[in-house]
Amino acid sequence: MSADPSLEIALELALDLRREEVLRFLGYPSGHRPSPRVAAELDEALVAARALVGARGVYRRLPVGRGADAGLPPPRAGAPAAVIVLGLATAGDGLERRSAELARLGRSAEALLLDAAGSAAAEEAADRLCARVVAAAPAPESSDRVSCRVSPGYGDWPLAAQPRLFDLLPHAEIGVELLPSLMMRPRKSISFAMWLDADGRPVPGLSGCGYCLLDRCAFRIRSPG
Repeated sequence: MSADPSLEIALELALDLRREEVLRFLGYPSGHRPSPRVAAELDEALVAARALVGARGVYRRLPVGRGADAGLPPPRAGAPAAVIVLGLATAGDGLERRSAELARLGRSAEALLLDAAGSAAAEEAADRLCARVVAAAPAPESSDRVSCRVSPGYGDWPLAAQPRLFDLLPHAEIGVELLPSLMMRPRKSISFAMWLDADGRPVPGLSGCGYCLLDRCAFRIRSPG
């Protein structure tokens, strides 16, 4: 735990790197199985990926009124959130470096499998960090509930806000840098915001795209009613 009560650095995030998630990033629809050859290669790639991944994360809590510090739009009238959590999670650069090495050697299939594993690892790292936020919040409603998270470039939160977000997080301590292109290095990293209520709990009902506070997002899935 950081000496700053609003900040927590999670130097390590344990990941499962589930096979189903890697298949999803390879483009396999849910329930579809790869050929026996691809399945065998994937199993080998997962063994390598789990040894190479180095997931870490950091987050900071801010009053919802300070969302503008990170370039977030003001919450809509009547929005219940009182606390914003800004986060940054990474799968590390081990998978990325090995995938690039395999590509240079012409082993494109292995490189593709490790790249998909890296994408799955980054998503899982962000989810694990969100779960850590929930578990650490006062009187959490449940230890495994994760409220909505969004990243710069979604809805009204422009990608151009990335430098402001990085200014608020000690990104170097987890090995992540922001490039002039506004992309991150390692590439398998995710920056995000999520919302908590006045008691530090996830906002009730604020889970999933339809309930996200960025309600003018062009990709929004509208909630029933």
